[in-house]
Amino acid sequence: MSDQKSSGIRWASEAITRETDAGSGSQVVQLTSSPIISNNIYCEQAYCTADGKRFAFIRTSYASPKLTTSLWVCEPETRRITMVEPEIDSEVANCKYTGIMYYVVSREERRELVRLSLESFQKEVVFNMDGVPIRGIQSVSPDQRYYVGTYIPRESIKEGHATPQVIRLDLETGEWRVIHKNIDIINTHLQYEPSRGEDILVQHNRGAILDQDGNIIKLVGDEGATLYVINNEGENYRPLPVGKPYTNPVTGHECWIGDTGEIILTIGASQEEALRLGNVLAAKPGAERARTVAKGYMINHISVSRDGSFFVGDAWNVPGKPIVAGSIKTGRFMVLCTSGASGGHPQYNHPHPYFTGDGKWVIFNSDRTGIPQIYAASVSEDLLASLID
Repeated sequence: MSDQKSSGIRWASEAITRETDAGSGSQVVQLTSSPIISNNIYCEQAYCTADGKRFAFIRTSYASPKLTTSLWVCEPETRRITMVEPEIDSEVANCKYTGIMYYVVSREERRELVRLSLESFQKEVVFNMDGVPIRGIQSVSPDQRYYVGTYIPRESIKEGHATPQVIRLDLETGEWRVIHKNIDIINTHLQYEPSRGEDILVQHNRGAILDQDGNIIKLVGDEGATLYVINNEGENYRPLPVGKPYTNPVTGHECWIGDTGEIILTIGASQEEALRLGNVLAAKPGAERARTVAKGYMINHISVSRDGSFFVGDAWNVPGKPIVAGSIKTGRFMVLCTSGASGGHPQYNHPHPYFTGDGKWVIFNSDRTGIPQIYAASVSEDLLASLID
């Protein structure tokens, strides 16, 4: 880590030590406690350094005349937090487990894409966003040259169905262009494959309905959501064998498994189906069928450890929405702790758990106190070993 004094960073602590889970031995720590919405962003692309010492989160305030979002950094070991950007225009994208964050800010009527290192706290403007129609970016290529986001032109909405565009920014040339279009890709969850960056994962909300202003009336139709992959030029469409007619529709929660080229995901299921058949699947683009990773809990949000060995998710069918950690190889899993999240409509009421880069903590959100806050649950080496042996 760099010299903290030279960065001008001022650290604070809001941490509260909570319970130790009787089953897993995991210690739960509430890392934030101020009366403001704290959000650990999203779990599919872990917002932390490779060594696990720092991660990013956002805070949203409704106190001013407009909604304001600020960017913060936390150290789970020291339990300290610090604000690194008082106001950002977009949510945060990153290179998975690198500690490099990207976000858009407005300065004197100019929109800029900023790169931030969680290790050095160094910031750099990398792209002029003036004229770029997307509000922010969703994913970054591993070499950090390309950035992708989704734009829904209002004129593309016909009888409630939109034809959104995938827009790619090129840092090397300073140019942007539309690389892909498809009907109903209104909630794409774009994710670059994290090792080579040749492919981009796309979520397809088939049957989604919007009004003419772009507001979502129906998130997905009777056909249900599915997934497919395109290359970095927006071509070479390859479907995943998930969603109808292969499986139940996907939930919309998925991510790449390390550098394997495989994708882990969850599908909609009843409690009985989750127990008997499992709703945590894995598949490669173009494969004939998906494989079952784990059975037992009806997992909703899901993420994978940096080395691709373990998954972590939230059990949506159990009171308290427990955090479940498991082995991708063996399918064995264990409840790490109870999140206490309500799982309401706002995303900040969802746990969105993910492993830190060193695998020693799982970061998640919970509104168990009435206000969404950031929590960490410790993960011992013995616990992970028990899922494999």
